[in-house]
Amino acid sequence: MLNEQALSPKIDITVKNKLIIFITMVLIVITSGSVLFGKLYYSLFIMILFATAVVFYFPKRIEPKHFLTLMVILAFILFNLLLYRDNIGGYGGLILKILAIFMIINRLDIHQAGKSYQWIIVALALLSLPFYALGVVSPEFVRSTFPTVDVWNGVYRITPFYVYGNWNMSRNQGIFWEPGAFQVFLNLGIFLMLFTNRKLPKWQLILVTGTLLTTMSTSGYMICGLIYFAYLIRSGKRKQMTQLIIPLLLLIPLIYFESQSGVIADKFQDGNQSFDRRSLDTTSNLELMIEKPLVGWGFQNNSVLMERYGIGDSSNSLLTFGYQFGLPLLLIMLIYYYSRLQRAIGSVFQSILIFIALIIVFSTENMIFQPLFVMLMFFDVKASEQKLKSGEQLHGNEVNRLRSPLRGRAIAPEKGI
Repeated sequence: MLNEQALSPKIDITVKNKLIIFITMVLIVITSGSVLFGKLYYSLFIMILFATAVVFYFPKRIEPKHFLTLMVILAFILFNLLLYRDNIGGYGGLILKILAIFMIINRLDIHQAGKSYQWIIVALALLSLPFYALGVVSPEFVRSTFPTVDVWNGVYRITPFYVYGNWNMSRNQGIFWEPGAFQVFLNLGIFLMLFTNRKLPKWQLILVTGTLLTTMSTSGYMICGLIYFAYLIRSGKRKQMTQLIIPLLLLIPLIYFESQSGVIADKFQDGNQSFDRRSLDTTSNLELMIEKPLVGWGFQNNSVLMERYGIGDSSNSLLTFGYQFGLPLLLIMLIYYYSRLQRAIGSVFQSILIFIALIIVFSTENMIFQPLFVMLMFFDVKASEQKLKSGEQLHGNEVNRLRSPLRGRAIAPEKGI
């Protein structure tokens, strides 16, 4: 029999209240990129997120691996701060976010959080479609009804449930700063629906994938294709062919829509505005990183971008991280994230596909330090521990990553692996 005392703590500190978890996930999502809550009222809602973490998730016990990860992250940030002694507020906000997510993930019921996130994304997709249709059908009505608001480096027309760009309303951006940001959250929802549910939520998957098409995002289509491909490989190995029907059917409109619209192909053409901006972001960040490869230029040091290249910030958060914190720390972060994914997914090939999708996200949108993605820093170990504590049946390639700690222990037949 499994020695449960050896595998799990004596006291279960996990927060399992569904309402608290749902509210927490809503806060994490809206502070990770919504124009209204994550930008216009950024400071207020980061404080609300931190207060939520303190009130509901304050550590009763800290897992040593989580604490070590936190200390390493804070050490690098504080070293960078002491080196440049500038932008104290920016560093303070970053540390506050990391501490809040650390407290939350240390006690969060990961399974319930995943379910909550899926419902949040379904709700955001449903809310976005009528607003998006209104902008496409009657853009003049939108312009006359919703005034413009300057938020950081952008101009938006803001409602609590949807955000319009200043002029272009032909793409669905949900509550986020651009369609490319909305697709990140939609694709994460698709990933969770495919990889964490015993039974596919068919209509939710169709709705979220259909909403993704309306973003007309190059990176969004590419990431979605990689996620579905990884899932087809995963399910095909298990010979669950009935599970492949919906993903295959959903890939067809994705391929057809691209063939008709040329969203992906046109984006790689020289002269395309988005292509030119992405190229400038990439080359400017690379040049700055090469100049100071070891320690970087300092967190949120965008003034050097404006002085040299005439741009206020960069959409490439991967290379932005590199030029602000240095190449060694960038490589450490990439290796760390891949190891987390490989341990969580199991299959090397599937992990590589999802890792490529993550690289695309970080290379095209400012996501690395958004609260939702800060969760990745602590996620894998916590998920493994909770699966062992809950006594859930383990399947497929989950065995490989748990085989070592279980080696030499007898397994109960009814719990079979």
